[in-house]
Amino acid sequence: MEFCEYCGNLLNDDGRCPWDECPRNAIIDAIAEAKKADEQKDKTAENKTNNNG
Repeated sequence: MEFCEYCGNLLNDDGRCPWDECPRNAIIDAIAEAKKADEQKDKTAENKTNNNG
């Protein structure tokens, strides 16, 4: 049983806070978007490397 460090609510099973406007959820979303952007950047760099060889 985990509690949100920002508002004290009991976290959902997926680790998100049940309060939609909680900063924790915004941080989780920002991290997911950053990871997605990094993966896309890595794929683009890998394709450029493969096409130049």
